[in-house]
This record gives sequence, structure tokens and C-alpha cells, in this order.
Amino acid sequence: MKPAAMQIIEMQKRFVQFKNEYFFESIIFSYQWWFLLIIAVGLWFVWAIVVDKKRLNAILLVGLMASIIALILDEIGLFLTLWAYAYQLAPFTQKLLTVDIAIIPVSYMLLYQYARKWRPYLIRLFLLSLFAVFVAEPIFGMLGIYILLGWEHWYSTPFYFLIGVFVKWMADKAVGDKGF
Repeated sequence: MKPAAMQIIEMQKRFVQFKNEYFFESIIFSYQWWFLLIIAVGLWFVWAIVVDKKRLNAILLVGLMASIIALILDEIGLFLTLWAYAYQLAPFTQKLLTVDIAIIPVSYMLLYQYARKWRPYLIRLFLLSLFAVFVAEPIFGMLGIYILLGWEHWYSTPFYFLIGVFVKWMADKAVGDKGF
């Protein structure tokens, strides 16, 4: 193996050790950690109660696609150091899993469930996108969970909107629903 690769591996080992120490000394059971856990579990609990079981496959497809897209975009943003997270639910990730596998998929699934036609869907999607960038993201910032480095909250607006358009289009196409 090349010396540079060995250096990277050694740095990775030190980083993992440091991150684990930081997680178990400063993050776990902090109020931010509890906040993230309660949101993640609470959203999935509410979703399980209100989900339309007759449309479960299409709704789950929306959630899966939204979550995969969120995880990929989050990975890119973290890699480019556009943002960082000071708190996570688990020590083995840099991503904010509460957002990527709870808030985003559940939000899009509920939106898809309750707004079947495109016009009301797009209006609600726009409002959801604005809420995310002007309310939710700043709250996560004020709590010290979300740290902006080379990014501004409002940059996320078109991403939230386009994700919503894409997942509805794909789900409607998959289940043969025109959504009109």
C-alpha cells in the first residue's frame, strides 16, 4: 500500500477514536441528543398512526426515495465542508440521521398522502420548503446541532422543493397515478 494511503488510514483511526470519545463524553444524553431522539421516534410513531394503509407502497416509496436523496446530498455537503453537525444520534456517522431518515422522509410521505393533486401538492411543498429553511434549520442551528460553514439556510430551498417534485413524480409514475 502507498504511504499516503497508510497515512489516511492512520488519520481515520485517530479520528474515529477522537469522535467516539467526544460522543460518549459530550453528546450522548445531552439535551440536543434527546431532542434528536424524540423527534426521530415521535415522527415515525405519528406517521405509523396516520398513514393511509391502502396507499402504503406508494407512500413508502416516497419516503425511501426522499431519504436516499437526503443521505446522498448530506454526504456531499459534509464532504465539501458546507456544513457540519455537532450532535448525532450515533457515533458511527457524521450525518444527521434524524433529518435524513426521519424528518425528511416522514414530511414528504405525509405531504404525498394528504396532497394527491399536483397544484395543492406544489403549494404545500413550497410552504414546507420555506418552513424547513426559515424555521427548522435555524432552530437546529440555535441548538448548536447544525453548523453552517460554506452554506446559507436559504440555499436549501430549491433542493427541498425539487426533491419533493421528484419523489411525487416517481411515486405517481410507479403506481400509475396521474395526480391530477
